[in-house]
Amino acid sequence: MAKSKNSEKTPQEELQAQIRADQEYVIKNKRVRRQTRRRAFMIILLIFLLVIALLAGATYALMRFVDESNFRVTVTQQGTAWLSLSRDSEFSDGGSSVLDVSAPKNMDNISLCNGIDWLLLEMTETDGTYKGRGSEAYYIASTFYLKNSGNEDVEYNESITLERAMRGMEKAIRVLIIKDTDITDDDLGEIFVYGAYASDENGEDRVDENGDRIREEVVPEKEYKAREYAYYNGFTFDPNDFDENGVWLARPFAKEGFIHQSEFYPLKAKQTIKYTIVIWLEGQDPECVGDNDSLVDAERGILGGQVKISVEFTAKNSTILTSNN
Repeated sequence: MAKSKNSEKTPQEELQAQIRADQEYVIKNKRVRRQTRRRAFMIILLIFLLVIALLAGATYALMRFVDESNFRVTVTQQGTAWLSLSRDSEFSDGGSSVLDVSAPKNMDNISLCNGIDWLLLEMTETDGTYKGRGSEAYYIASTFYLKNSGNEDVEYNESITLERAMRGMEKAIRVLIIKDTDITDDDLGEIFVYGAYASDENGEDRVDENGDRIREEVVPEKEYKAREYAYYNGFTFDPNDFDENGVWLARPFAKEGFIHQSEFYPLKAKQTIKYTIVIWLEGQDPECVGDNDSLVDAERGILGGQVKISVEFTAKNSTILTSNN
């Protein structure tokens, strides 16, 4: 006789039902564990990607900081011309096409006449970045060497680019170059200082009675006469950089975006030239000093300004130059 639907299950049927239930539980439990592991893996992966993104962002920020807080010296060549840079005259590092010069994170103003001029000899005698008194807060100073590493004479020019300037800092910046073309003699080289044209209270270039723009004094309002200072012994100057009263005048910027662009100079094979570059904010400049001779005038001063400068030397073979002429 057939079993009714409500009849009790046999022990064998109950055992089979229990086995099926256990199997379903195991399957469900495995599925839950897989889903749990998958979720944990996704969480770990997301955390890992987030950490990578944060590290990448930090690295970018660091690279930006390094980029913003240094100025760079580079060389470029044409043909078989080959220039190289080094921080020492022996080129113990083998020479390079790029040098990075460290700078203060926040550069305050200083004056040449009471903060830098008496250190110039010390700066020129220091290979590489100068880290003496005041260098961590007030100025950038570095000595480096440019060499014609090739076997042919070349011609090269110098270019100093003002890559960025904010809040009128270019009006107060000074760039001093000491160029020593013969590092074997006692002459310490010729000094040049570059600065923007003199400007009025509105920031406009001042002009003389002939309508010509007026060169700024290296140290305004001080009638600064460089050749009167004993610690300039050994340096030479261009007489054209002084007015009729002997006051030292800054060479005007070459053009928009360029502080200095030279003609092509000859450089013999294996010849080395020593450069010392000092960059500072001239505290005696009206664009840097407030109306009350305080640090910075909040209305028209350079508080919060930025400036970025690069130096480049470009060479080409003399034979190439001659053929183009």
